Amino acid sequence: MADVSIAASDPAITHIADPEKRRRKRSLREGIVRVAVGVPLVVVQLNLFYDSTAWLQVVVTLAGFYGIVTGLGMLIRGIFGSQVDPATWLSVAWIAVVLVFVLLQLGGLFDDLTADFDNRVQPPEFSTHEPLGTDRVGKSVMNQAIQGARVSLIVGLGSVGIGLAVGAIVGLVAGFFRGPTEGVFNILTDSILAFPALILLFTIVAIFGGSVLVVTLALSMLSIPTMGRLARANTLTFAAREFVTAARAMGASNNRILFREIMPNVALPLASYAIIIVAVVIVAEASLSFLGVGIDPIRTPTWGNMISEGRQQTVLRDAPHIVFVPGVLMFLTVLSLNRIGESLRTLWDPREAKL
Repeated sequence: MADVSIAASDPAITHIADPEKRRRKRSLREGIVRVAVGVPLVVVQLNLFYDSTAWLQVVVTLAGFYGIVTGLGMLIRGIFGSQVDPATWLSVAWIAVVLVFVLLQLGGLFDDLTADFDNRVQPPEFSTHEPLGTDRVGKSVMNQAIQGARVSLIVGLGSVGIGLAVGAIVGLVAGFFRGPTEGVFNILTDSILAFPALILLFTIVAIFGGSVLVVTLALSMLSIPTMGRLARANTLTFAAREFVTAARAMGASNNRILFREIMPNVALPLASYAIIIVAVVIVAEASLSFLGVGIDPIRTPTWGNMISEGRQQTVLRDAPHIVFVPGVLMFLTVLSLNRIGESLRTLWDPREAKL
């Protein structure tokens, strides 16, 4: 009893006995320091080094973002403990921020895309009404970037949603009934996947035009076979499990087994993989716009259209923010979606599911 009271009264013993608390305090300190260094680096680059050489801008910007991101991760570990994955939570926070700005634009904010030739190629400056600068015709880079985020989310979620709805049903049926159904499914999916994706997208956009709907439907054609093959593979795995055998022994119909027993288990890995496919589709849409065969840049600004202006050397030299802003936003969004999808895949792995 005396030993317990001594340990409780001695701060040195208490400190040694609680290493988790010590780690959390250290993470908080390091996180505050890194954020305090990273934020000024980004601000200094935008306000002082903007007219300097390109490599210096890139180095200072990357160093600033590295300090901010790693510092926020340490702050999360310091607040919630080491068992929390800060990368996943930062990814969720970033996607939430993007969604908030998209909703604000839908509500009437950040929607001014009129040209202002008196304020062309203005550099980023936080003290003005255009914190991310303007482009070559005086349009707000921030407003265009938010519009590009909205288009990317519409195309990504729309095309993957169609691919998930169609591919999941077809893959479930092919994997469950096997036989001729599976043979036809394999032929169709192999044919679509064997066809050069870029040529297929070019052909569809050239025939039907570069609208958001056309690009969404075109990209959904590439996600249908991918989601279908994944649904078929998971269906084959779950169809051989004991709970399916038990349902058959109890006289359950094929429809009940397929949609009540197998589908709920297949839906989880499909959902996690779909988030990763959304990131792939966002990059594909930006690539089409960059090549000039995507969404019409005059009516609808996108990240790819904005980045395509960087093909002119004068833009990168005189106004690098026109390219860097959408590039950084797309990089962070794709990285966040990949991280969230990977975390969900680990959480919902069918090999670890308790059925």
